Amino acid sequence: MGGTGSHQAGDYREPELPAGCMEVRISVYKLELTGVGFLDHIGAGLVGTYHTGLVVGGKEFAFGGHDEAGKSGVYATKPELNKDYLFYQRIVLGTMESTPEEAVQVVREMARQQKWHGPSYDLIDNNCNHFVSDLCWAFLRIRPPDWINSTAESIGISRRRSKYEKRAFEKACDEYRSILPPTDEATGQTPSAELAMQSTSAKAQAGKTVSDLPGGKAFEDAFTGTFELCWNRGMGGWRRSRETCPQGRDPLLHRKDIEEELVSHCTEAAKNAALVVSWAARLASEARASQPAASTNHEWDAVWAKASAPLLRTWREDADAGRLDPDPSSSQGQERDHRLKEVLAAAAAAAAAAASNEAANRRRSDPSSSRVSASASA
Repeated sequence: MGGTGSHQAGDYREPELPAGCMEVRISVYKLELTGVGFLDHIGAGLVGTYHTGLVVGGKEFAFGGHDEAGKSGVYATKPELNKDYLFYQRIVLGTMESTPEEAVQVVREMARQQKWHGPSYDLIDNNCNHFVSDLCWAFLRIRPPDWINSTAESIGISRRRSKYEKRAFEKACDEYRSILPPTDEATGQTPSAELAMQSTSAKAQAGKTVSDLPGGKAFEDAFTGTFELCWNRGMGGWRRSRETCPQGRDPLLHRKDIEEELVSHCTEAAKNAALVVSWAARLASEARASQPAASTNHEWDAVWAKASAPLLRTWREDADAGRLDPDPSSSQGQERDHRLKEVLAAAAAAAAAAASNEAANRRRSDPSSSRVSASASA
């Protein structure tokens, strides 16, 4: 497949094909970053920024941006000779049964779409490479190689991920406020030790950010950390979407479906982990506040940090695996309650032992206190 010619721009000769059959190829250009030819060739390749045009019927079609409302951004140039860029290479995609006039009509129909009007151009989400990709699909039902637009795609998925996480976190925060037990304004503690996530009015929490609420910082940290964990693990499938795409299906739609499934999974897992971790944080906060000697908080904190860390990791992993049930009344929730109470009891015991040692040290350093104590006993 493919004609003859050098790698120099414009030297390519298309193969002789039967009437009604045309070759389709992509012209890949590097961007002019410095204005110095050899530096631009090196620099554009390093950062992975390319411009493309689709060649069919002796014309090269491309897409660019402008500010004129209602006017298409699609334009035609001589193949491989777009003067705004540095020609890099050609990619012959295949042949199709069509006349030049029919091919131009397909391009014109695309050019009329709002998506391909000049003001709709976006360097990341709707650029020249996206246009060429859609035109390739329209003509041949194939997509260009991923490397052509990889820089924009990487930036785009990162930008979308931030938006997904922000929306998911805001929605999860609303749910957290609605199920959070009301607090005592004087102490900041819940009115009882029953800290299960029962439904209550959110009025008491109105106007507060999540980090200001009981367990809120733990909720935020757990949500963010779990969302990132799930996202990073799931991105492998997103990157391999072309390999896993069923025969005949549009790889772009396949990747979009994978992305939507990934967002849904990350959202649910992060919310469940955040609910469980914040529940534990509220119980721990109340237990710590009930310790009789503030000077022993260091010992309490040390035991809590060491013993709770494996629980937190397990909850995050279970959330990612889709097996974490945040309902405290479920059998899983009751088992969590039992485990957590064991950890809190160990922390309380460590604090009590520290308090006892502290009292003994005071008696040794002040013998008079021992005599007073003995006299009182007599």
